[in-house]
Amino acid sequence: MGRTTLEFTYLDKDYTLAFTVDSVKRLEKSGFSFGNIADHIVTATEELFVASFNAYHSDTSNTIRKEIYKNMTNESEDGVSEIGEVLIEMVSECIEEMKPKGNVRWRVTRG
Repeated sequence: MGRTTLEFTYLDKDYTLAFTVDSVKRLEKSGFSFGNIADHIVTATEELFVASFNAYHSDTSNTIRKEIYKNMTNESEDGVSEIGEVLIEMVSECIEEMKPKGNVRWRVTRG
């Protein structure tokens, strides 16, 4: 299954924003709390947007990332999704990928 991306052109440069398992882990290690996104409604969307550059555009400065964010519309071209919803979906796909899915069976032994 392919991952959701956010694509746009800004000042004649094409961007594809995405998350990888490593970028999600790095975001959490830096202090971002996925469990408390609702408590940070003002800053969470911008933080996720800035972090989503790391997969394909890590050389883009934070200043440019924030400038682009401020110039984005909240809704997608078709008016179906808001930017925050798409970013959460992108992160959720990575989190789902991190869950164990192998065939190694395990058991608990308590003494």
